[in-house]
Amino acid sequence: MAQKAEYRNAIRSKKLIKNAFIELLQAKTLDRITVTNIVEKAELNRGTFYAHYTDINMLIQSIEDEVAQSLYNLLSDAENPYLFKNPRSMFLKISQYLEENKELILVLMGSQSTNLFIERLPELIAKHLASSEDIDEEMRGSISFKERCYFYAGGAGSLYMAWFRGTVSGSLEDVAYRLADIIRQGY
Repeated sequence: MAQKAEYRNAIRSKKLIKNAFIELLQAKTLDRITVTNIVEKAELNRGTFYAHYTDINMLIQSIEDEVAQSLYNLLSDAENPYLFKNPRSMFLKISQYLEENKELILVLMGSQSTNLFIERLPELIAKHLASSEDIDEEMRGSISFKERCYFYAGGAGSLYMAWFRGTVSGSLEDVAYRLADIIRQGY
C-alpha cells in the first residue's frame, strides 16, 4: 500500500512541478527561470524536483514527450488506412489537440528549446502517412515515397508553427483542411 501512495505522490509532485514551470514560462523567459523559482511556485522542496528531473531541460523534455505521446496515441487511435486519399481526419485530430492545449503549446514554443514542431510532430505525421494503405507495398518501400512523406510532414509542422506565431490566418480547423487539400492534390 505504501508503494501506491508513493506512486501517487510522485505523479502529484511531477504535475505540480510542470504546472509551476508552465506558469513561470508565461511570465518570464526560460533563461530567467531557476529550479528555486519552480519549487517555490510548486510549494515543494528542491530534493523533490531533483528526484524527478536532473535540470530544467529534462523537465522541458518530459513535457514535450507527454505532448508527443498524446499526439501519437491520438493518431494511432484514428482508424483511417487511406491517409493520402483522405488525410483530413488526421489533421483535424491534430488541430483539435493543439487547440485544446493551445496555452501549453505556446509556452513550449516560447521556451526556444523545444523541437516539437521542427522534429517531433513532422516525424509522427510522416510515420502515419508512410503507413497509408492506399499506396501499394512497392511504392511504400521506395525512398521517393518516404521523402514525400517527410516533405509533407515538415510542411505541416511548419504551417502549424506559423499559425501559432500568427503568420497564418484562419482557425486550426482551417489549417487542417488546407493541409489535407495540399496532400490530396500532390498525391
